[in-house]
Amino acid sequence: MRKWNLLILMMTVACVGWSQSQVKVMSYNVLNFPMGFMPDRQDTLKKILDYVQPDILLIQELRNAYGLELILEESFADVPGAHKSSTFIPLQSNQNSDFALQQAIVYDTLVFGMAEERLKTTPTRDINIHKMFFKEENLSVTQDTSFLYIFNTHLKSSQGENNEQLRLAAAQIFVNELANLDPDIPILFGGDFNLYTSDEPAYQLLLDEENAIQMEDPINAPGNWTSSSYPFKQILTQSTRFSQIYDDGAGGGLDDRFDFVLASSNLLDGSGPVSLDPSTYVALSNNGTCYNQNITQCIEDNDVPSEIIWALYYMSDHLPVVFDLELDFTLGTENSPAKADVAILQYGNAIMLGGKQNEGLWSIQLYDLNGRMLDAWNRSTGSMIRLDQFETGIYVVLAENDKGERVTRKLLLQ
Repeated sequence: MRKWNLLILMMTVACVGWSQSQVKVMSYNVLNFPMGFMPDRQDTLKKILDYVQPDILLIQELRNAYGLELILEESFADVPGAHKSSTFIPLQSNQNSDFALQQAIVYDTLVFGMAEERLKTTPTRDINIHKMFFKEENLSVTQDTSFLYIFNTHLKSSQGENNEQLRLAAAQIFVNELANLDPDIPILFGGDFNLYTSDEPAYQLLLDEENAIQMEDPINAPGNWTSSSYPFKQILTQSTRFSQIYDDGAGGGLDDRFDFVLASSNLLDGSGPVSLDPSTYVALSNNGTCYNQNITQCIEDNDVPSEIIWALYYMSDHLPVVFDLELDFTLGTENSPAKADVAILQYGNAIMLGGKQNEGLWSIQLYDLNGRMLDAWNRSTGSMIRLDQFETGIYVVLAENDKGERVTRKLLLQ
């Protein structure tokens, strides 16, 4: 699939030399976003992201491309860096579902580049796969770089043998995929796994030593995560609310560990250029004092500010998982993607790239909302392109030039 950003944040950042040895990873179930009865949750999420400042965010429970656009353009507006999202593709698994939820990522392009994105279908929801590369200092097209696979999913919810088997089926698809990967490239597998105990077959399969690549739970805290006798209550992630709020999400208080990020062994044994520091792996704001209560009961003696804990309470019924990756190389000096001094103008069922003349050729692509490229042209500014041959509907146009400048626009063809 062609790598493009359906809804690109265009911003200009001054060129600054910098060095970074840590990468902040965050995985978050954003609860049916942007639907629900609580308005403007992108502003609530913004408070959380401004506090965490993740370099890459794994998102679960997106309803549509518009929700991803809100997160990218508004929630990440003040997070340092130059951010892009993965391509939003509507749910391909179980397409008759009345509750079609999808996953995506947002990443800082000063830290990561996208080498590949694809998905695997399961009986319930997709597993989204992103092969990222690090923007190492003095990186060139001929130089080897460090890669990282990001797998992001949302396994079947609820207890019962049938639901356990559906989680197991999805886990098996992930495990099968491991045999197709370069074993030297580190892997993160994150999302809302909806697991209740470490004895569940899906969890056992994911960590099976016979898998082509060994995956591990970074915090190695097995047990019955739903039990009141489970000792490590600070790792629980759901629910942030004792009672349901705004007629959405689950209540019951913090008494489940549904949210996970597993890591390949080479991220934990220090054998490669990238490693995961297990001591940084946390369920954000849970200090273990609010079992079966609202997360707001964890405010006392908490390193996380109270206003962020309240934002977590209102944002979702899940807590995000956050941790650091340590790098043994230096990330480079780079500009953010430049803002194009052009605009895509629509005239009926035709488009024109408006802007300064004699700016050279632009590559212009037309996509449908499933991310399929339908046509492409090379045009200079001022050239008209007729689109009468395409059916009525919503499309996305992406224009880019050899300077790295890009501009996008949604179109409604009638």
